[in-house]
This record gives sequence, structure tokens and C-alpha cells, in this order.
Amino acid sequence: THAPDMMNARRKAWRFAREYEAGAPGILLHGPAGTGKTYLMIAMMRYLIVNRSIRVRFVELMHLLSELRATYGDRGQAETVMGPLVEVPVLAIDELGKGRGSDWELSVLDELISKRYNAQRTTLFTTNYGLDAEPVPQMESLQDRVGIRIYSRLMEMCQPVRLCGTDYRRTALTSD
Repeated sequence: THAPDMMNARRKAWRFAREYEAGAPGILLHGPAGTGKTYLMIAMMRYLIVNRSIRVRFVELMHLLSELRATYGDRGQAETVMGPLVEVPVLAIDELGKGRGSDWELSVLDELISKRYNAQRTTLFTTNYGLDAEPVPQMESLQDRVGIRIYSRLMEMCQPVRLCGTDYRRTALTSD
């Protein structure tokens, strides 16, 4: 059972949402698929919006990359997509490390993270990839996926919080 990890993650998420101040470090929720990372991130965002009247934005990384790819060659258009993501007080990026990991994808991610870091904006992340501290057998680490520069910046911007356990979606499907 991985109940202590889940209880710890919930406690940290609750504390983050209750005590959030502009520019506060974000949270990087990491662990296997189906362990509740996105669910927990949405709960934090909901609390910030409803109880604290803080502007937040959620973006799934692959959707963002598709939106930016559609602006190819039009820097002004790309800035209309990227600008609001830099300015929003809290940005939640789901599925970090997903994608092909092309140079273009990594440069977009680096630009967004660097701009938010320099503007001292809070960013939340979820990823299915493990951190280097606890390698997952037969799986790339998050550092392998995003590179040392982005990984280093993430570790400075966020508190890593691990979620473990079984895939809730599979459990729900098999319990019917």
C-alpha cells in the first residue's frame, strides 16, 4: 500500500492552496499513471479560484505544443498563445515529459519555464516520469525527457511530491 505517499501529497497540496502567495514555489506531482496527480492538481486550482480568487490556468502540454505548432512562422501569433501563460499568477502544466522530446518541443518548454521563473510566477506540474532520486526500472527519468537545464530549473521552482499506488482508472474498470 502507498497510503502514506497519498496522505503526504494531499497534505502538501492542501497547505500549498491555503498558504499560496504570489511567487511561491510550485509543486511537481510525479508518479505512475492513474495515481491521482491531475486530480490533485485540479483540486488545488479549484481551491485557489473559489476560495482565494486567484487566477489560474490549466494546460495539457501536448495541447499547448499543438497550439504553438499551428502558429509556426508567426511570432506575433505565437506570443498571443505564450503571453497569457507567462502572465497568469498560477499555471498548471499537465503531462510534463510527454511528447517526442524534439529540440523544438524542449525549446518551447524551456522558454515558457524560463519566462515564468524570471517573472517569479508559480507553476504546478504533473509527470508520469520518475525523478533521478528514485529511478523507475525500464523507464526514462524526467531529467532524461526534458534535459538537465529544464530539470534543474524545475527543481528550483517546485517542491517534488510523489504519488504512488495502483492505477485508479484500471481499478475502477475492473471493479464493475
